[in-house]
Amino acid sequence: MWMQKTLSRTGSIRGKRNKASISGGWSDTPPITYEHGGVVVDIAVLVDKLKPIGAKVRRIKEPKLHLVMSRGREQEMAVEISCQCLEDLKDYCQPHAPGALLKAAFICTQIIQYPSQIPLRDQLMAGFGGGFELHTWSSLPHGSGMGTSSILAGAVAAALISAAGKSCDTTSLIHVVLHLEQILTTGGGWQDQVGGLVPGIKIGRSKPQLPLRVDVERIPVTDEFVKTLNDHLLLVYTGKTRLARNLLQDVLRNWYARLPSIVHNTHALVRNAEECAQAFMKGDISWIGQCLNTYWQQKKCMAPGCEPLAVREMMTILQPHVHGQSLAGAGGGGFLYLLTRKPCQKETIERILRGSEGLGNFSVHEVEVDETGLSVCATGP
Repeated sequence: MWMQKTLSRTGSIRGKRNKASISGGWSDTPPITYEHGGVVVDIAVLVDKLKPIGAKVRRIKEPKLHLVMSRGREQEMAVEISCQCLEDLKDYCQPHAPGALLKAAFICTQIIQYPSQIPLRDQLMAGFGGGFELHTWSSLPHGSGMGTSSILAGAVAAALISAAGKSCDTTSLIHVVLHLEQILTTGGGWQDQVGGLVPGIKIGRSKPQLPLRVDVERIPVTDEFVKTLNDHLLLVYTGKTRLARNLLQDVLRNWYARLPSIVHNTHALVRNAEECAQAFMKGDISWIGQCLNTYWQQKKCMAPGCEPLAVREMMTILQPHVHGQSLAGAGGGGFLYLLTRKPCQKETIERILRGSEGLGNFSVHEVEVDETGLSVCATGP
């Protein structure tokens, strides 16, 4: 029987939503988050009405781990890996290795003990009477800035935990993903899984303490405001990709050095996130746009060089047409969030960008708030 998860930043362990971080990112990143404290405003979103990330898992008779990873809207370009001994899991901490995230998830959820003197086959037979077949998919490009890896990690972990006969609430799952990304060595904070695992518009907070605890609060908004937000929010894929880990290393070196500009900017990130939450509660699109613009300036201060020239030109062209804009994630490429001045501007934005030279292979996508929660379901034989 398949256990399936999907989310919109996205888990049925069939479809998982995506997320848009509107303010506060970087303050959620270890060690900043437990030395300073972090606050992030996140929205769970559907991209072109789809939940683009998902995972499904089933138990199989053979004592092995069969991993299938697909990309693209039609789940083409599948890569299959068969892990039949512990040696096959040794690259779980190498982010670029095929299947590393999935392997790390088996270890992080303690389905597999690694390292261990007990062979993989014996662990699986003793604990589960067989192995696992795990499928994952994402229609978002690598390096999109949309938190794809964290959301996928959440979908995979939730699916594996269910398939193993265990249970895990959303708060625990947020922390599981944070741990998974540390052992995967990609680092990263908690904003992406908060954004993708918790529905709707919310604010996450963590105090400067260990053990780290992330508290998430839904921001109260009206149905009318959600419709308005949907009409004004767009994504533009810039055609540029990057691995957040590269920017992360520079930011953390500056944090460890306690550069005054970085420390002051971290204070400002948290203040802006609290202000942004107030703007949402007021239902003020213009104010939210101001917070989004401020957030982008703060990201550039935190990670100089995160604004490629082509993206800067694109943002300059779009500036008269938006209340606010920011690259998703750490910056450097991927998706650009737009909060447009007028509603329903997808075709207009496409026309404006097409009429500008040198912008490359961009695409414009509709976005809407996803208010459905994370679900795990059993399907098929």
